[in-house]
Order: sequence, then structure tokens, then C-alpha cells
Amino acid sequence: MTISDLRLGKNIRRVTILVRDESGQVTPTVVYEGKSGKKKQTRKLKPVESAVRRGAEAAAATANSYLSRHQNSNRKERDGWLVNMQGNVFKAMRKGSKRMKMNRVITMMQM
Repeated sequence: MTISDLRLGKNIRRVTILVRDESGQVTPTVVYEGKSGKKKQTRKLKPVESAVRRGAEAAAATANSYLSRHQNSNRKERDGWLVNMQGNVFKAMRKGSKRMKMNRVITMMQM
């Protein structure tokens, strides 16, 4: 059984084991360290922060999708990145917009 197999409560912050080395010294070894405290944020800014984070994640998904499509097109045929650019950009934008979940953005704007 390892420490990852254990189920620890939320209030447990750290698990430390005392290990004796060859010279006989006892040194503490941190085996598990939990998450830090509660996130500090103004309640009114929570939806704004969520929308900005979602937008950043969507932009990253779009960029990663385009990059992989660009590389595949370039591998398949000569100057393939240029030939397939329009389709690759369209498909990457569609993937990013799915990540954005536009219906949530629209409902937040109406608030």
C-alpha cells in the first residue's frame, strides 16, 4: 500500500515520515502535502474571472488544435500547411468555440 492508495480527509494538510539515514540522523520527509487554503476572490468578480479563464482555455485549445493540424498537413504533402490553411483554421476555431461554451457567455452578458 502506498500513500496514493490512502484516502485522506480534506483537513489533513501534510503527512511527514521520519527517516533514519546511514549516519543515524533522523530527517523528516514529506510524503503528502495537500492543497493550500481557500481561493480569495470578490464574489461579484467570480463570473468575470470564470469567463476570462474559459476564454483563455478556449484560445489555448484553438492554438493547440491548429498547430497539430498544421503539422499533419505539412507532413502529408508539399506546402500542405498553406493548401489546407483555411480548413485547418476553421476546424481549430470550431474546436475552440466548443470549449468556450458560448451559451454560458450569452447568459452571463444578460445578467
